[in-house]
Parts: sequence; structure tokens; C-alpha cells
Amino acid sequence: MNSERLKDFRQAAYELLVLAKDATRELMDAVMTTPNASCLAEFSLNPLFKRQWPSVYEALQDCRPDRKKLMELYLEQLQKEAPPTEHILVAIDHTAWRRPDAKTLKDRTHEYQRGSIVGQG
Repeated sequence: MNSERLKDFRQAAYELLVLAKDATRELMDAVMTTPNASCLAEFSLNPLFKRQWPSVYEALQDCRPDRKKLMELYLEQLQKEAPPTEHILVAIDHTAWRRPDAKTLKDRTHEYQRGSIVGQG
């Protein structure tokens, strides 16, 4: 991807973030350039994240991106990068969190991660 296309992509993604745009963009840059992080607060140590550590949590809490439009933007960019004869494979993380005592069914589902657990994906 050339630098102009990357700049246009970043601007288009930024416009879809809605709230806490600047903090969220800095957090995205920190996530993509931090080799190892054992907790969210460690992203605040990245020089690209110019805020204090509580802003990591605030950015995640306040940002309300249009998920469908962001996914369409990502797919559009992926299709530009991949030759038409290749299939695009997108990997996502689906970590299951144990929540056997959750009070609502929405928060207590059957998840599969090294066997079945009662939790939330």
C-alpha cells in the first residue's frame, strides 16, 4: 500500500469513529506497533499514545464506531491489495471469558475454547 492510499484509508477510518476520535486513533496506532502487551494500560507506554493511561480505557468506552461501515472500508482495502484470484482470510480473536454466575442469558452463553465453558465471547 502506498503512503497516499494509507493516508486516505486512515482518514476514512478516522471519520467513522464518531466519538473520542483522536484518542482512539492513537490507541489503534499503539496497538499496531506494540510488540507485546499483557494489559491494556501497557499501550499507554507506546510513544504514539500521547495521553495518560486512563485514556486507553476512556477511548474504548467512548468510541462508538459504525462497525458495518468500518468493515466495508477494511474489505474494500483488502480487495485492492489481494489479486482477484486469491481468497481473503481475516483472522479475529474470539476469547471466551468465564461468567458462570452472570444474571442474564446474554452474559452467559456456551463458548468453546478448549472445551465448552459457560461464559461470554
